Amino acid sequence: MAPDDSKLLHMVNDIPYRAANGDYQMVVEIPAGTNEKWQTDALTGQFYHDRINGIPRVINFLPYPMNYGMIPQTLLDREKGGDGDPLDIITLAPAQPRGTVNQVKILGALRLAERGEMDTKIVATLPGGPFQDVNDLPELLMQYPGTVEIVRLWFEGYKGPGSFLFQGYANRSESEQMIEEAYQGWLANQKSTS
Repeated sequence: MAPDDSKLLHMVNDIPYRAANGDYQMVVEIPAGTNEKWQTDALTGQFYHDRINGIPRVINFLPYPMNYGMIPQTLLDREKGGDGDPLDIITLAPAQPRGTVNQVKILGALRLAERGEMDTKIVATLPGGPFQDVNDLPELLMQYPGTVEIVRLWFEGYKGPGSFLFQGYANRSESEQMIEEAYQGWLANQKSTS
């Protein structure tokens, strides 16, 4: 999907979390190699440049080493310890423009805590990308040593020391279960707001 099409869509509600072939989908919010913090508003479904004290937020650190985004039709329920936003996902792939919808292969997840709140990042690859033949996180760790560590260290450092704490990895099936639970959270929210 072309990024310009995103203006017409509610990026959370109108894009299926799974494609017709069963693959999970990701919406890119922050392309690899950039440092502006963009997000998707869960209510409006539109992108916005995050702000601190009215100033557009720019990461004062190395640029994002991966594409960062969210899985549409997911919601991390605040009452269950979530942040009220869609589930975060990263792809280890060349930069993709903001608003791009990709079919992804889930490898696993980084379990991170931010200010005491769980903030898991699903890790995925793209068909045709450099890690397309990798099937799970342990395989990535073995075949491409350092790749996951680079991403982990980036998250631990980009907001300053102690902001994110690494809590371990989740395997592919655990990560897919997290996605399915977040999808059920989104469904429940749709029913309650209808």
